[in-house]
Amino acid sequence: MITIPTSKSAETPKGSPFYIDRCPFRFGEQIDYAVLDLEEDKVLNWPMVYILANKDSAYVGQTTSVATRMSQHGANEEKRDFETVNIIFNEEFNTSVITDYEHRLIGYMHADGRYKLTNKNDGMTDTNYFSKETYTTMFEELWEELRRLELADHTIAEIEESEVFKYSPFKGLTTDQRVALDMILSAIDVGLEKCEPIVVEGMPGTGKTILAIYLLKALRDDPRYKDLNIRIIEPVTSLRNTLRSSLVNVSGLSPSDIIAPTDLVKPAMGYQKGEGKCFDIVLVDESHKLKRRVNLGTQFANYDKVNEELGLPKEATQIDWILDQAKLPIFFYDPLQSIGPSCLDQATMKAALGHAADNPIKLDSQMRVKGGSAYLKYIQNVLDGAQDECRTFGDYDFILHDDFSDFVSSFEHDYKEHNLSRIIAGYAWKWASKKDAQAQDIVIDDIGLKWNCTYDNWVGRGVNDPQIAHEVGCIHSIQGYDLSYAYVLIGKDLVLGEDGAPESNKASYYDRNGFATASKEELDRYIKNIYYVLLTRGILGTHVYVQDPKLREYFSQFFRKTTEK
Repeated sequence: MITIPTSKSAETPKGSPFYIDRCPFRFGEQIDYAVLDLEEDKVLNWPMVYILANKDSAYVGQTTSVATRMSQHGANEEKRDFETVNIIFNEEFNTSVITDYEHRLIGYMHADGRYKLTNKNDGMTDTNYFSKETYTTMFEELWEELRRLELADHTIAEIEESEVFKYSPFKGLTTDQRVALDMILSAIDVGLEKCEPIVVEGMPGTGKTILAIYLLKALRDDPRYKDLNIRIIEPVTSLRNTLRSSLVNVSGLSPSDIIAPTDLVKPAMGYQKGEGKCFDIVLVDESHKLKRRVNLGTQFANYDKVNEELGLPKEATQIDWILDQAKLPIFFYDPLQSIGPSCLDQATMKAALGHAADNPIKLDSQMRVKGGSAYLKYIQNVLDGAQDECRTFGDYDFILHDDFSDFVSSFEHDYKEHNLSRIIAGYAWKWASKKDAQAQDIVIDDIGLKWNCTYDNWVGRGVNDPQIAHEVGCIHSIQGYDLSYAYVLIGKDLVLGEDGAPESNKASYYDRNGFATASKEELDRYIKNIYYVLLTRGILGTHVYVQDPKLREYFSQFFRKTTEK
């Protein structure tokens, strides 16, 4: 018997101790409950959480009768390989708590990586209940005891900073995510041949990628869909690799479930030329990053090859590829994250998808930024010159730095506490270090910084490599990712226009593929969208340094200064 001491609280519950009993679990045999230090009535009728485990795999569950549930598991062929059961009891458990704890344990244990979980994710919803905050604190103590018992390896803080946790298929869904999920499943039930494309639209941090991953897992676990060819298309290369790594330890899923748009014509993905639609369902994450045949740089030849393979016109877009090959495509989209001429804008989406684009399923609940959806709208208004007054967003850090050295020093402070903090910037400085590894790309007030050395999971790699963490990430390394604190460098590609609103400055914008063929109006929108993305990455806060003095003065109307309290 293991007792975890907990601190008393004036709240209800009082923080009663946990008891964890570990005993053998053998397929086809009854557990000898006499060895447990629990009263018989508790074994028969009390809400508890449990973990079935062997050397490599685990299953997390909850029940109001351990005796009944273990009898069921003991007769279940799927559970025959488990060797131990760890029963977690607390006298203050109720059904709401054990449901919450079950979901927490599944999510954290998956991201921890100690075990491969065999759980499904059906019903993983983020619900509220009485004294949830207190039970959350109690859970942290439980988790530390699980680490001591070698049922987990990493701390909660370490797990929550990991990309695997952020993109886990075991995340609890918000209410509007659950509504969206039910609408999508209802459409699938009608029949794939009758389905029209579906568009799920949401601002940054509303959980579009999380919903896509959750939906993939839910469909793979459902026997009705076990024979369907289902994939997630991820257009962003670095995020594609991150999502693949997040599926390594998930029963029923594989890294090969995450594909690129060009994979639509690979035989391994199910494509056979001339056989019609080879994919049943494709979930298209970051759909605003799908391409059209404009400003592709060195990628024109590969793009044209795919169109040729599919028998499509040379000017066909990547949406056309998907519509050609998928019976039911589901597009996860944010029109404000289209950042260049090659990206599919809202007009192109509507032209291709018609009714679906005009009537999207909306995600509104903010899962990333503590400032909430109001903060995202505020940033949009500031960039568009449409914000009339300064406002605050609770305890969300929202700070403008006048001095660049102060900006860098503040980053160092937050980085020590939260190593998922990063400096990110618009493409307003040349990339000298691409050719000269010793060169400094960004030099302000005699402080030199380098651009990101890689696009491939730049955020995640920096967790274990301080040198990478101290680089400056461009838009192509950060789109789709969360940061603890975002330190945003606004270069001279964005300046204050004569009308008193921010506007683009092509002379200081160095992404040629971003400005070639773009009109002044289009470039204004692309660059504002880039900074909209950068300014909405930070979970706990956003710090800003603006290089153009006039624009800095403009921003000072809407950001708290470092000298203000």
